[in-house]
Amino acid sequence: MKNILIYCRPGFEKDALAEITDKAAECGIYGYGVPQESSGFIVFNTDQQDAAETIIRSLSFNHLIFARQIVAVNDVVDFEQGGRVQALLEAARDLPLAEDIWLETADTNEAKALSGLIKKIQKPLLGAWKKAGLLRKKAVGIRHHVFFMEGNQAYLGVSFDSCRSEFPMGIRRLRFPAKGPSRSTLKLEEALLQFVPEDKRERDLHDGMHAVDLGACPGGWTYQFVVRGIHTYAVDNGPMQKELMATGLVSHMTEDGFKFEPPVKVDWMVCDMVERPILVAELMAKWLCEGWTQRTIFNLKLPMKKRYQEVVQCLELIAGQLSQHKLRYDIQYKHLFHDREEITVCIMIK
Repeated sequence: MKNILIYCRPGFEKDALAEITDKAAECGIYGYGVPQESSGFIVFNTDQQDAAETIIRSLSFNHLIFARQIVAVNDVVDFEQGGRVQALLEAARDLPLAEDIWLETADTNEAKALSGLIKKIQKPLLGAWKKAGLLRKKAVGIRHHVFFMEGNQAYLGVSFDSCRSEFPMGIRRLRFPAKGPSRSTLKLEEALLQFVPEDKRERDLHDGMHAVDLGACPGGWTYQFVVRGIHTYAVDNGPMQKELMATGLVSHMTEDGFKFEPPVKVDWMVCDMVERPILVAELMAKWLCEGWTQRTIFNLKLPMKKRYQEVVQCLELIAGQLSQHKLRYDIQYKHLFHDREEITVCIMIK
């Protein structure tokens, strides 16, 4: 397949396109896209038949900032009312076999209006796919996607388990906890689930650990540590939720997050302070280079323009500082569903 379809948060189409353009160039592949403002997706077009697979197989999903989902596609499929299943089935003849098929739309109110159509077409489409032999259990790691843009238009493509989201529309939906101090707690919960693999959570997130939460008030991020039995230094001049303080697992430090130094080395440091992203990047690099923590998750608040370029600058600054100190590390970053005008970064020192 020659093109790449990327789902993203509405309003971030130009950033997603700039990012995939850079990634493609690293593979020696060049193309173009015409982003539609607030559409919730972009298409990166090339004239090379296997370009999409080549690019996607070179990527790690947690190293794609703005992509909620990434799918290899060809040209858009147009169909008349009543002929959707047949038109899609004919277009699917050139696809590799898959384990399953998902029917999706962009995360916009306009696209969600197609939910009725998707429910109506899902059963006959699945039946046609099975009858044509396009779904096989042996096709491990391959999924077909039908991405509806209009009632008479859709992209049909393939995703690979080496680089994709395992959630419909690329959205991990979480329930706000009844005792959560603020909705920001969902940002850290999603980050922990995204960046800490399930088979590593006993090692990297267990009771008895110590953490620091910079800019903690009223305790949304601290809450995620407390429910895991992790003692947390909550650093903020503002007040903390009383229920959190009553747990005995929180030490409230009324200090400036940029000046605070931990009394002991901690297992985690998290930060969701509203500040220029480059200043936060410098602070995060300092914590890691000083050895005050080995694990950090933090948000970079994005400017109105050149958001992708700002993130790249911040990541390069951190990488340069860690390299100077000869530190080996794993880094992951994502514009998560519960983020808005920010992206979340996770760094773990090896």
